[in-house]
Amino acid sequence: MRVILMTGKGGVGKTSVAAATGLRCAELGYKTLVLSTDPAHSLADSFDLPLAHEAVQVKPNLWGAELDALMELESNWGAVKRYHYSSAASSRPRRHPSRRTRHLTGHG
Repeated sequence: MRVILMTGKGGVGKTSVAAATGLRCAELGYKTLVLSTDPAHSLADSFDLPLAHEAVQVKPNLWGAELDALMELESNWGAVKRYHYSSAASSRPRRHPSRRTRHLTGHG
């Protein structure tokens, strides 16, 4: 598996280059997924096809998706909280089991 990441300032053509690169990779026979995290959702314009959060087949060997950052955050927030609490618990000194403790977030 190879990951190609397009980065740069806004308006320089990252989406257009990513769409063209994905199209060529698919034409060469590579199973290709082009993901966009741009809230403007312009990848759909590049492919002239409606895209969604879930991958949609654009052409043979080519899929596209426009990720919704808020949807990703909401669906993965539980994993973030579990990681936070497990790492916080493992870094705290052990206390006698009869002592009541509670984990507080924030200050004051």
